[in-house]
Amino acid sequence: MPVSKQQTQSGVISIDARRRQLIGVKTATAEYRELSKSITAVGRIAYDQHSASEINLKFDTWIGELKADFIGARVKRGQVLFTVYSPELLSAQQEYLETRGRLASRGSDDSLLKAARSRLSLWNISSADIRALEQRGRPIEFLPIYAEKNGVVVNKSIVSGSYAKAGSTLLQLADLSTVWVEAEVYEADLSLLEKGMSATVNMRNLSEREYPAKIDYIYPSVNPLTRTTRIRLVLDNSDGELRPDMYAQVHFNKELGKRLWVPEEGVMIAGETRVVFVDLGSEGKIKPVLVNTGQRTKGWIEITEGLSGGEQVITSGNFLIAAEAKLKTGIAQW
Repeated sequence: MPVSKQQTQSGVISIDARRRQLIGVKTATAEYRELSKSITAVGRIAYDQHSASEINLKFDTWIGELKADFIGARVKRGQVLFTVYSPELLSAQQEYLETRGRLASRGSDDSLLKAARSRLSLWNISSADIRALEQRGRPIEFLPIYAEKNGVVVNKSIVSGSYAKAGSTLLQLADLSTVWVEAEVYEADLSLLEKGMSATVNMRNLSEREYPAKIDYIYPSVNPLTRTTRIRLVLDNSDGELRPDMYAQVHFNKELGKRLWVPEEGVMIAGETRVVFVDLGSEGKIKPVLVNTGQRTKGWIEITEGLSGGEQVITSGNFLIAAEAKLKTGIAQW
C-alpha cells in the first residue's frame, strides 16, 4: 500500500473496515471521570516511642532483687522495679542523717539541711524513702527503684547481682495503651498520602478486626532496595490486644477528583514512552499520539497530557497496529 510523505511525517496510517475486523479493533472514549484509588500497605505493630522511658542511675551500683525480671513484664506506676546497693549511696544517706542530727535545732528550713536532702533526691531516692530514712535513723543498704509510669518492659540489660555503671540503661519501659503501626508504602503512591489522612487497619490474627486510624507521620526517606517509604499511624490499645511485631494491613482510599481517563489497554508502554492510537474516524485513519500518564486505578489510567476528552482511543489490536505504524512511517517514537 503506498504511503504519502504527509503520512510518514504525521505517523497517521489507514486501516480499512475489513482489516479492522480481522485484527479485532475496539475503541473507547477518553473521558473525564470521578475515580478513587485504593492503596493497601503491609505494616507491623510497634510500641509508641513517645511513651518509652529508660531506667538509669547517676551512680555505680550492684543490682539486688530484680522484680521486673523479664521482657514483657507489666509494671504499674510506683511499683518497685529492682533494688540497688551502692557505697556512694550508703555514704550519702549516712551524711544526711549526721547533718540532720547536727542541724536539728535549726529547723527543717535550714539551707544546709535542704541541700543534703536535695542531694538524695537527685540520686533517685524518693521522698517517701527519705522520710522512712529519717524515721528509721539508719541507712538502707538496698534502695528500691520505682516505676514512674505504667508500662511494659521492652528491654532489659541487668540480672540480680549484676554490676551497672552510672548512666547505663538498665531497663526500658513502654506504655502499650497506644501503639504505632509502621507500614511500607510504594514510592509511586506516596504523592496520594498526607498527614491526617484516614485509614483502616486490619488485623487478620484478631478475627479480621478493623481499627480506624489516621496517618500520624510520613518518614522523610525512601528504602533504596524496596522503593518504599514508612508511614506511621497511631492506634488505641486500651484493651491490650495489639502486641509489638504483630502484622497488620493498612488500607487507604484516595478520591482523585475529575480527571481524564482511558482504559489501561489503550496505552502502549515502551520504556519511558507512552503511546495511544487515536481513531480519527475518517477513511479508517489512525494516529499514534505521545501522551503523559498519571495514576492508575480500577483498570483506568490517567492522561495528563496529549489527549482531549471525547477522542476515540484504540483499546484492542494495538500491537498489530503498532507494527504497521513502524513499518509504514518509521516515526521517531518507535
